[in-house]
Amino acid sequence: MDNEKFILVVVDGTKEMNVALNYACARSKKTNRKIMIVTFIEPLDVLTTQGVTEIMQNEAREEAEKKIQYASSIVKEKTGIVPVIHIREGEVIEELKNLINEEKNINVLVLAANVDEKEKNPGPIINSLVSKELSNFRIPIMIVPGNFSAEHIALIS
Repeated sequence: MDNEKFILVVVDGTKEMNVALNYACARSKKTNRKIMIVTFIEPLDVLTTQGVTEIMQNEAREEAEKKIQYASSIVKEKTGIVPVIHIREGEVIEELKNLINEEKNINVLVLAANVDEKEKNPGPIINSLVSKELSNFRIPIMIVPGNFSAEHIALIS
């Protein structure tokens, strides 16, 4: 993995995620980069018994694993290569920064923006990155509109 270059995609289960994955896969094939996918298990913010907390943590881990399996199957289908997988526990932006700093071969982060006109918000990760964290990243962030079709991605990638 020393000389390989990676495109990182956040797997969060949103409909925009599929667009980010499709775009990353298309770029991967054209630029000979591999795909790395990450999902996050956020800390529980509830006061409850330890048994209930363990059940909730296990459910969160199972959900994260389902998201990763789904995303991994898309990457494998579109590129023929199994992606590198990360499941991180902690606050999303902090863990995203940590992963990028730890994995020196990541050279671009691909995200897809929510384009729902009712929302007026591109998504919590993009919001945080462009408003507070942009200068704290060592790699470029590619933001793809979440309404791009597979055909459009093929044209522009």
